Order: sequence, then C-alpha cells, then structure tokens
Amino acid sequence: MEINENLQAERNLKGSEFEKSGNLDKAIELYEENVTEGFKGNHPYDRLATIYKNQLDLDNEIRVLEKAIIVYEEITIEDRLEGLPKLFRFKNRLEKAIETKKQLAKQKKAKLK
Repeated sequence: MEINENLQAERNLKGSEFEKSGNLDKAIELYEENVTEGFKGNHPYDRLATIYKNQLDLDNEIRVLEKAIIVYEEITIEDRLEGLPKLFRFKNRLEKAIETKKQLAKQKKAKLK
C-alpha cells in the first residue's frame, strides 16, 4: 500500500480542526486512518490516546499506544534518534494506561462484592 504523506498531514490538520469544533467522532476517524497506515509522526497517536483516555476507553487508548510504540521502534531503528524520546514517552503512557485499567478493574470487582 502506497502511503500519501501529504494526505496524512492533511488528515492530522483536519482532525485538529474537528477536535476544536467538538466533533470528536470525525477527528477520531481521521486519526485512526493515519494510525492504520502507520503514520511516522506522533500527532495522531498522541491525540487519539488523549481522546480515548478522556472517554475512559482504555482498550482503545492502549491499542493506539501499542501501535505508536511499534512505529517509533521502527523510526529509532532507521537512525532517527529524535524518535527515541517519543518512544520512551509512549511506553510510559502505555504503562500508566495499563495500570489505570487494572485499578478500574479492581474497583469494579470490589463493588460487585
């Protein structure tokens, strides 16, 4: 599949506009397209992870962060050292999201007792 980087950049810009206007569903749709294509930049991963976190959609937040880590591991292997700090940041965010999911599961289990 051929990747059109200009189209991806345009999706990110439009996604930001949709976010600002409150149309999160459309923003998610555009960012998800870039994630599916393995966009080599942090914007759609950061934005989706934040949106999903705010919606308490931890499964999707974790999925997006895992994809970001895969992409940034590739970027770092390609000798793009600027990817390393972002890779560590995504890994830290993933750890926090997984921990939050565990805590929420514990709380839910405690309420059921």
